[in-house]
Amino acid sequence: MNDPGVVIPKTADEDLADKIAEALGAARLISAEKLPSVKDGLRKGSLTSADWKLLVELSEPKKTAGGAS
Repeated sequence: MNDPGVVIPKTADEDLADKIAEALGAARLISAEKLPSVKDGLRKGSLTSADWKLLVELSEPKKTAGGAS
């Protein structure tokens, strides 16, 4: 039986994934709405290079017509 009072420690992989996700969120490189799925992907090791590319593209600031002055 699972005792709700028992805390199961994180594995080293889970701990590292959480730290990476927290750092990405703190640096605002990943939106708050995407952060849980990124954290889950990091923990499972299931993020692909295409996933990372999409996350970077979505997090880039939008360029305005006419350029910046």
